[in-house]
Parts: sequence; structure tokens; C-alpha cells
Amino acid sequence: MPLKFEEGQKFPNVSLVDDRGKEVTVKDVGRRQPLILAFFRGPW
Repeated sequence: MPLKFEEGQKFPNVSLVDDRGKEVTVKDVGRRQPLILAFFRGPW
């Protein structure tokens, strides 16, 4: 799924699977606790 994202736009509310196997959205996690999303593109 390509994301068309430009600087200054709101981050899309994507779903992730938590440590219990439950699907949660980024918005749900951010409501309960501080949230930092970090992306790293390593050498491959």
C-alpha cells in the first residue's frame, strides 16, 4: 500500500498488532500513552 504523504500532513491512522496479538490503531495507542514513531532504513 503506497502512502502519498507530504510534509505537514497528518499521519495516517494505520493498524498494527500489539504484543497480545490484538489489532490496534496508532490513534488508539496515542490516546493511552506517549507515542514516538521512528523509521530506520538500514543498509540492505
